[in-house]
Amino acid sequence: MDRSQATSANLMDTHNRLIADILTHYRTLIMLATIQAEGERSNSNPETISVAGISMEMAFDGLYSSIKELLALSRRIKELWVFGPLNQSDTQSQAKEDRIDRDVSEVAGLLDMIDANAMKKLAERCGGTWELQERPTETAPTTGS
Repeated sequence: MDRSQATSANLMDTHNRLIADILTHYRTLIMLATIQAEGERSNSNPETISVAGISMEMAFDGLYSSIKELLALSRRIKELWVFGPLNQSDTQSQAKEDRIDRDVSEVAGLLDMIDANAMKKLAERCGGTWELQERPTETAPTTGS
């Protein structure tokens, strides 16, 4: 198992732990919110209500922190995917990027020709002339891995 696979497994373990924490805190909140509605027991005394209120605050704080950690993990995964080792599993990524750049250049050229023909027809209809001015080709910035 290489380093990137170990990192991916670790991230998945962290993700699964955070999801389990969120579900546990949510379940606890629901149970505490319905403590007064339990059948035979009378849970309407002030002590029980205050304990349930404090417990709900603690469960909500735990839920809030788990959600924040999950969002931070999501952001980290996105950063690793864009900038780091999670994007390196594709060995042909450079060839794909080059092909995409060529396709983009070809499509841009075709669109320029369509615009040039439309402008030429418009100019001729109005009694003028129009020519496409060639601009120097700019090299697209390359992305490094």
